Amino acid sequence: MNLDPQIAESIVTNLKDVINHEINLFDTTGTIIASTVRSRIGTSHDGARLAIKTKQTVTIDNEHEFKGAKHGINVPVVFNDSVVAVIGITGERSEVEPFGVVIKKMTEILIRENWDQAVQYDRRSRVQNLVNMLKLKHHDEELVAYYASFLRIDLNRPRIVVVGRVETDEVPDYDALFAMMHARFQQLQTSFFAFSERELCLYIDTRDERALPGLLEGIRDDAQRLLRLPVRFGIGMAAESCSDYWRSYEEACRALEWNEFAQEGFTQRYDSMDLGLVVSSIPRDDAQRLVDHVFSGLSDEEVDSFQVVFEAYARHNGSIVHCADELFLHKNTLQNRLNKIADKTGYNPRKLSGFAVLTMAFLLRRYIRRQ
Repeated sequence: MNLDPQIAESIVTNLKDVINHEINLFDTTGTIIASTVRSRIGTSHDGARLAIKTKQTVTIDNEHEFKGAKHGINVPVVFNDSVVAVIGITGERSEVEPFGVVIKKMTEILIRENWDQAVQYDRRSRVQNLVNMLKLKHHDEELVAYYASFLRIDLNRPRIVVVGRVETDEVPDYDALFAMMHARFQQLQTSFFAFSERELCLYIDTRDERALPGLLEGIRDDAQRLLRLPVRFGIGMAAESCSDYWRSYEEACRALEWNEFAQEGFTQRYDSMDLGLVVSSIPRDDAQRLVDHVFSGLSDEEVDSFQVVFEAYARHNGSIVHCADELFLHKNTLQNRLNKIADKTGYNPRKLSGFAVLTMAFLLRRYIRRQ
């Protein structure tokens, strides 16, 4: 592992006004990659190479001189028992050695943080790749097994897939979302999650199902508090193993779409859907065909006005009096409008057969528009 040049430059930049000495940072070949003297970048000398080889601080003075090197010290920076960089500070050893110890410690801390971030990002990417494959009915089983083994995830566990979506047209702050989710999942050792575009995918071990309501409520509250973004969730049914996770994922997507449409709470379980099961399962072309058939020849404005009357009529279970009160209409005017719906569509809202068809047509029209 080598010291990231950006980290090296950051160290030099932050310290050049604090330490009144020339500072050089060498990579593992003994080449300067950052320096308070820009002209020295790209040069190298044997003092730094010796520090790398011995893992010991090398003093450069009248007794220990190296070609191209100024008097001072070269301090090796060690990470995971390997030298990853060398710090060179010009000046008398008694003056610069204390600075060398401080800079060495600071550099090792920065490298550790950078390494941890890289490891976390790598794991995050691998989980994302795994989840992308688990969504598919047919996937590369060997590649799935490889990722699962590397991540130490047992895919033979029954899991429930939950799909969440942030309600925004802008790309959310995924780093903030990841940190928030990571903290929430610390207690769920066998459950995992990933992001995909604007979608959150949670694979919840059935042993953690009791914690699911609290988990989703916590994620919703965190997203609202930290990001000012509302989140909705769809919850699929339990799948016995990874070969069936795709089914739970599709169920969760359908439940989420219905939840976004119905706007009843912030979660929707697939196994508790009623009319939504029917509506979400109708192919879009077929849904549009029914809508076009029922409202053939009518403008959008006409259908919109019919829908206001029909839905009020349905809410009041066919009560002309209560429906007219809600719409601020005389009951005779309301009955004329109901008659007009029957005349224009061929389906009478005051007959059960016609009411059922109109209910589905109006509902599908709104659902298609929402999608």
